Amino acid sequence: MMDFTIKVFLTVARMNSFTRAAEVLNLSQPAVTHQIKNLEGLLKARLFNRDQNRIELTNAGKIFLRYSEEINLLYQKAMAEIHDITNQMAGDVHLGAALIMGKYLLPRIFGNFKKMYPKVNLSMLVGNSKEILGFLEKGVIELAIVPEPIPSKDLVTFPFYRDYLTAVVYPSHPWCKKEAITVDELCGEDFISREVGSATREFFQKSLGHSCKWADLKPVMVLGSSEAVKMAVIGEMGFSILSRLAIRSEVELGLLKEVRLKDVNLIRDFFVVYKSEEHLDLPSLKLKEYLKSKTELDHS
Repeated sequence: MMDFTIKVFLTVARMNSFTRAAEVLNLSQPAVTHQIKNLEGLLKARLFNRDQNRIELTNAGKIFLRYSEEINLLYQKAMAEIHDITNQMAGDVHLGAALIMGKYLLPRIFGNFKKMYPKVNLSMLVGNSKEILGFLEKGVIELAIVPEPIPSKDLVTFPFYRDYLTAVVYPSHPWCKKEAITVDELCGEDFISREVGSATREFFQKSLGHSCKWADLKPVMVLGSSEAVKMAVIGEMGFSILSRLAIRSEVELGLLKEVRLKDVNLIRDFFVVYKSEEHLDLPSLKLKEYLKSKTELDHS
């Protein structure tokens, strides 16, 4: 395996953060800091300037980054050739995913991939689309799964999952007696909203028609996660708009009810995104093909 200290250095340099590097590497932050200090002691040079919560590479750090990337590339090529002649599959794959995918779908479907390739280690970063695509650009991850639109035309994409958002209420809510409700009926009803910057909130906001605008809704609480929103709805504080993926278990248990909305399209597509196949080593290519095979999943 590539020298672990170099791997830690590359991750810190790409993430511009000891904390985020620790998350990616599944280490404690002190462990990451210890590795960097040992490396700086060995090189007798400071690699990072630290200013409160910000870090940046020193001139020595920039030089070491260039050579570390070359070492990493040679290592990946060597591994690919060895795996090719020995007919085995092993290595690390780094994936980034939007929260809804990373929490509610991907962990369920990775089991078969691990059975097929038990020596391939998967690690997944979860965040908003901007963060995830930034990690892809920096080379922290090889594959990303994010909702449309994809901002760069230089990236390769293919559709992966069609997500359905729905109105969700507590079981005794009056809407449960109706076959469907209009968007107009949302206005004035107690609404539990996701926070500003949430992809679910932004998508719902854009999908509203002229008859019921975001300003016409009556938010009684703004919460920072789907889990918190679900608990508030179960507590009969109002209705919300959530992905079917996020509410599947609660609906099956009878804790929440879906309500169909008329005349509004709450469907969004998620895509697998990568730079090019040249940027993917063999394990990453195998995961990409595996994900492509899963596009035939039941999207209902």
